[in-house]
Amino acid sequence: MLQEHSKYSTSEISDRIMTYLPILIGAILFRLLITTIKPYAIDMGGYVAWSSYLAENGPKEFYTNSGFHVVYAPFYMYFLWFTGKLVQLFSLPAWLHVYLIKCWSVVFEFLGSILIIKLSEKYNLQKQGFLLASLYAVNPGVFMNSSVWGQFDSIPATMLLGVLLLFEYKKNNLAALLFLLAVLTKPQSGLLLPIVMYLYFRNFKFDVANVKKLLTGLISGILLYLAVVLPFYSPTSKSGTIPGFLDWFYWLFDLYSKSIQDYPFATANAFNFWFLFGGQIQNDTFPFLGLNYFWWGNILLIIAVAFAFTCLIKGRATMHSVCYFSYLVQFSAFMFMTKMHERYLLPAIIFIMASAIFDKRHISSAALVSVWVFANQLYLYKLSFYNIYWLNRWDATALIFSLLTTLTYTLSLYNGYRIFIARDRKIN
Repeated sequence: MLQEHSKYSTSEISDRIMTYLPILIGAILFRLLITTIKPYAIDMGGYVAWSSYLAENGPKEFYTNSGFHVVYAPFYMYFLWFTGKLVQLFSLPAWLHVYLIKCWSVVFEFLGSILIIKLSEKYNLQKQGFLLASLYAVNPGVFMNSSVWGQFDSIPATMLLGVLLLFEYKKNNLAALLFLLAVLTKPQSGLLLPIVMYLYFRNFKFDVANVKKLLTGLISGILLYLAVVLPFYSPTSKSGTIPGFLDWFYWLFDLYSKSIQDYPFATANAFNFWFLFGGQIQNDTFPFLGLNYFWWGNILLIIAVAFAFTCLIKGRATMHSVCYFSYLVQFSAFMFMTKMHERYLLPAIIFIMASAIFDKRHISSAALVSVWVFANQLYLYKLSFYNIYWLNRWDATALIFSLLTTLTYTLSLYNGYRIFIARDRKIN
């Protein structure tokens, strides 16, 4: 059993911090510098326009009457709104507007590094934690997404690791609220709902104190949801047929339903399992081996999640197995679910880095996944300068990287089996 109290003195921890301080400073300077690189034009053009609109007009009817096609979740819009207000207040130039939008993700990535360190401290594994946190801060897959491309996938990824850490510290209601914010930032965060439910209720007893805490959490969740959503809310098509207060909650479902309809493909530029089988920009309702891409994707995902749960239970639901579960579910969704984009594997990186705190055998998976996430984004990013935004169905480069990603997924399954199910000797 790992001890939860630090075996290091305050002076030893300070010395370790001083050792890694130059690395941290170097990482910050590196990230600040590469964040000046030209972003992915289409995505950033939308973010800048939305940011300016929100600063000028506020959130009311933003999703319905702004003239923009917006299917992104509402919580990230507050970041854009605040940035637009800064630009407006100080008359900042356009390049700085772009830079500030990128910086939100960069800040969250450094917060992610801090969470990795905090997790390692809890289990007396500071050496591994500081090293992995430093590597995460300069991870190519991570900085390609934020500092270069200009996307924000690392924001919910950091939140989700924070959710797991809050559960570890028995802050269940706070963990659930942070999970809600993550879902309101990116709907893909909802993939971790099974582990959130498991962690919330695994030691739950139906006594007065726990039921009171549960009700407090539910009420807080409703209030948080309304605080985020209502400023953006406009009546949906169901308004009038269902009570108004229910339409507030249907609004998010309606928004996310529209978002998945934008690219109804087996794969949308994602180097995954379906790219290998010709699924690139093919409608996911097309037949495949007696069913279609969509149903095969769901079947394979269910099998993968069942394997992940087996690892979780065999691993006694330790923080190690919880992090690995979260990693494998994110990776499995990217591999098998339809409608996946090139960026959707990024949240898996922070969880496999956290898993590597506990066992060095995860480092190979962490390194390979990071490289393939980087390659997937870089390839699309470079092609965008030639106004190419969709890969050919049998693009040779994409097929090679899809195969490599699939092999890395297989390696991850093997590591999960031998570490949690076969219970090979732990390696620190």
